[in-house]
Amino acid sequence: MRKKFVSDKAFSKKKFLASVRLMGEGIKAYPLIFFCALFFIIVDSIVFTSIAIIVNKLITTLQTNQPIRFLFWDFNYIDWSIIGGCWYLFYIVLEFLTNIFASLFARKMEIYLRLKALKHLVEFDMNYYSKNQIGLTMSRVINDSSNAADAFNEFLINLIYSITSLITMTTLLFTIDVTVASIILVYFIVMIVVIWILFIYYRRSIIIAFDLRQKIDADITDRLISIRVIKSSGTENYEVDRAKELHKKYWVKAKTSVVYQTILNVFVGLFSWFMPIISILLVVWIHNDMESSKLSILIVSFSTACYNMLYGLLILPTAMRGLTRLSNCVMRLNYIYNAKSLIEFKVDGEVIEKVNKIEFKNVKFWYPDDSKKIILPNFDFVFEKGKRYALVGQSGVGKSTIARLLLRYYDVPSGEILIDGINIKDLKKADYLSRVGYVEQDPQILYGTIMDNLLYANFTKTKLEAIEASKKAKLHSFVLTLPDGYNTILGERGFIFSGGQKQRLVIARMILKNPEILILDEATSALDNIVEKEIKKELDNLMVGRTTIAIAHRLSTIKEFDQILVLDEEGISEVGTFNELKSKNGRFKKLYELSQIK
Repeated sequence: MRKKFVSDKAFSKKKFLASVRLMGEGIKAYPLIFFCALFFIIVDSIVFTSIAIIVNKLITTLQTNQPIRFLFWDFNYIDWSIIGGCWYLFYIVLEFLTNIFASLFARKMEIYLRLKALKHLVEFDMNYYSKNQIGLTMSRVINDSSNAADAFNEFLINLIYSITSLITMTTLLFTIDVTVASIILVYFIVMIVVIWILFIYYRRSIIIAFDLRQKIDADITDRLISIRVIKSSGTENYEVDRAKELHKKYWVKAKTSVVYQTILNVFVGLFSWFMPIISILLVVWIHNDMESSKLSILIVSFSTACYNMLYGLLILPTAMRGLTRLSNCVMRLNYIYNAKSLIEFKVDGEVIEKVNKIEFKNVKFWYPDDSKKIILPNFDFVFEKGKRYALVGQSGVGKSTIARLLLRYYDVPSGEILIDGINIKDLKKADYLSRVGYVEQDPQILYGTIMDNLLYANFTKTKLEAIEASKKAKLHSFVLTLPDGYNTILGERGFIFSGGQKQRLVIARMILKNPEILILDEATSALDNIVEKEIKKELDNLMVGRTTIAIAHRLSTIKEFDQILVLDEEGISEVGTFNELKSKNGRFKKLYELSQIK
């Protein structure tokens, strides 16, 4: 971890400026709530610190039994008692308003940070998700957005209170006695310097501990996402033991953080409470010839002012901790905010009326993180409207890659994909994808009701239309057996559905969408033979007049397709119908013989 703190000053400055910029965005988004909160915080802190002045005046009038002139009037102890009571009630009201507006701004800030993160995440290309843990990303979105907002509140409120208290009480001390006040101020400055040094070490330890904890949180999240693997492997005890080992490392770092925090708190507490004692001793020593009544008033005045200075000092570490939390949360959020998508989607892209032709022109593709491994070395082909095409070949030759390129998961680094002569990069993404239907081997199910999943991306469709599509996908009869029917909540990733039921749901969603381009990645692989035949009829009807591109692992499903593209490491090795390719001594025939189709 030493490298991380080679330049602690530069590191802190960078994080602080990043925090200021991000919080500035939130303030700009919600100026009214913020400035109301800021106004009440400032007034509240001034009122709180001025209570000490009122107490000082009250004690003086009680001991001297003489009124004290304040501004333009003389006030006796009864007047000061009434003023003090009213002032305290006013302080309570301000406390309420301060907390209300500060909390409202914190929640608004949290929402702003989350929505900003979500906007970036949904716009990233798939390469981002292949490189980053979902658990770590979610921890940043959920935890850091909330913690950043709360930390900003903690920092701002305590800093203003601390500064106001220190300035007010220091001024009061100097109006009472310059000599004593000067000595106390020197003592106070030394304390702040020592506190700052201790805080630097504490901050470093807490950053390391928190970063490690976040990685552990992300790891646990990712493991729970794969709970079926754990259950099917019987590795529950292994996972518990593994988590224990991870937390042992966290415990070591957390202990260091706790030690520094304890040292900091003990130092602040110990030396803070010495200040009133020192002030009393200084007053007695310097003014030992003063009348006892006046001396007692001076002692009370200094003690009261010192105790209020202590309040400002004691909450200063809290403000500093808030700033540290804020800076670290913002730093982690900026990993999302500052990440760049490899794909640029045009907001004002071209809108097409219909899709007649899809052309792959001199396409060469490799994944961004591995440019040496060419997935599609040379792919030239034209997919025509109304025809059914199948992609076959061994794993790793680019069958699914072609589907991903059409879905704009990635952009081609070389060559072009043209939709009716227009580069796919120049199309308006939402309009283009509204014309594409996709069914994959591992169907993606959203948390929500069955009806929510059917209507997703089909927002203009009715529930009756969704039910009709469900019938065609042979899902309806099963849904009726559920107590809540179409209002049944599906668990995360469709947890309560079998693989075949999830595939039927996704097929129903595509039937409802009624797209112009169908991309099928073994769309019926998880279905039993009887249901597969029934759904195949519906899919065949849907394919009529549409461009269909199917990724086939089972050659029996593509016998009636118009053209089959056989892919290998060099690109397209064969093109033809099922019977044409079966009769040739080529790669397809070998695949056919291996599949043992009779």
